[in-house]
Amino acid sequence: MKIPDITNHAGPDRTKAALDEFLARFLSPAFGALPKLEVELLVLRLLTQVGAVDERPSVYELVSKLRITRAKARRLIYDQDLRSRTQADLDGDVRRLLRKPIIQKRGDLFVLEVENPLLSDHLRALLQRLGHVSDGSFSPSLVTLTLDAMVALIEEQLSETERSATLEALVKAGAPDKSLKGVLKSALKKLGEKIADDAGEAVADEVASYLGPLMDSSKSEIISAFRSVFSKPASKSTRD
Repeated sequence: MKIPDITNHAGPDRTKAALDEFLARFLSPAFGALPKLEVELLVLRLLTQVGAVDERPSVYELVSKLRITRAKARRLIYDQDLRSRTQADLDGDVRRLLRKPIIQKRGDLFVLEVENPLLSDHLRALLQRLGHVSDGSFSPSLVTLTLDAMVALIEEQLSETERSATLEALVKAGAPDKSLKGVLKSALKKLGEKIADDAGEAVADEVASYLGPLMDSSKSEIISAFRSVFSKPASKSTRD
């Protein structure tokens, strides 16, 4: 990391503003009074303000640029976000995550890649509140959900108005006319079978083309996306 190049690119005004904020916070309430972690977070914010580090850095970015361990990088991101991200911010992040899950080949398990450690904790707490458990034993950044857990998570993210619109659209696309939970479960199960049959494995962009409309509660896009899902004959394993 070449600091002169970074500050030159940031320019004198941006660099001065970042340094002014750093010194003011470092000297409050007195020089040397802040714990080591708080000083490290101030330095991380300073690096962000001058453009040396992204506003929301990945674990790898901190590992490569700051030459720290993954555990240290995850800790810094966690503590930084804990001080700056609100409940509404984290809920919005969950909604964005649901747009691009990985569907395992069987079609009954979903995997969310959640690199941000605070978001991962938030997601697991949300699932627990909804009465579901998640499996993260394979990797701390991968959260595996059952079909029922995925359905509950999607339904929880939608308002009452969005739920009604989503149910109506899925029924028009060919889903059985019943509860939203039942229709979502049927839709996601058939989606998993369709992608497994067509591609052998789930492709993130293809999954997003289905789940994006669901999260937006866009009637026309839901009907267009899921009509082919519900019209597809059941797979041999399902018929058996």
